[in-house]
Amino acid sequence: MGNERNTERSRSSAARKSSPAAGRSQTSANGRSRSASALDGSAYSPVRARQIARRRRQRQRRRRQMMAAFVAVVLLAGGGAYGARQAWLQKHRQEYAEQGLACLESQDYAQAITAFDDAIALTHGRIGTFESQMMLYRAEAQYRSGDYQSALATYESLYAKDESNETYKTGLALCLLETGDYDRAKSLGVIQGQVYSRIAKDQINAGNYDDALSTIETGFSEAGADEVGREELTYNQAVAWEYKGDYKKALEILDGYDQKYTAEGNAARELAFLRTRQGNH
Repeated sequence: MGNERNTERSRSSAARKSSPAAGRSQTSANGRSRSASALDGSAYSPVRARQIARRRRQRQRRRRQMMAAFVAVVLLAGGGAYGARQAWLQKHRQEYAEQGLACLESQDYAQAITAFDDAIALTHGRIGTFESQMMLYRAEAQYRSGDYQSALATYESLYAKDESNETYKTGLALCLLETGDYDRAKSLGVIQGQVYSRIAKDQINAGNYDDALSTIETGFSEAGADEVGREELTYNQAVAWEYKGDYKKALEILDGYDQKYTAEGNAARELAFLRTRQGNH
């Protein structure tokens, strides 16, 4: 019995002695495990962070490359569309211009004006060389059709764009003559002979023959290179003398006119009449 108690005490003591050791061993093992985990984590985290950062940079670089490629495609597509649009506009502008010129040549002025308007409309308000040329053709068609007010408006636009252009000034002056604004037509300094001839013609129609002859003399001195004006002045000069009753003087002037310009239409009829009056067939 005593031996059994001693044996149990020995076992209990051994158990008590072994338990702290086991606890220390577990703690130590756990400590080593935790320490190993901490070491492993401290060694792994920087590497992992670098990998993540590198992958992030790669993704960003790929996105930038994809965006650049997308922009390039859009620009190329847009440029192609713009080029195609410009080619289409150029083709149709040229077609309208050719149609307008053909109508102008055939004296179909209404259709010519429509075609030139269509060509101008495709420019969307931009006025360049082509548009100015179309406007000039339109003004000519308007003038030939007798629509002097519309022609005047077109020439006004052209003249406002370039006041030094002689063609614009001449067209404007002709329209001003037809609309009765002689003073402004004269101020432009072109076709002066025609301006004075038109003034003289109005004076003849009003019966002011002496005033007309005076205006004609001024016109000859101001005509310069306006040969059309000189021709008109010469004819009106003959008419003024004829209406004054001086047929000999009128015939003398018209004979010279016929030699220089060849009398046709009214001039030919006047010449025939005057020769009849003088007995000169």
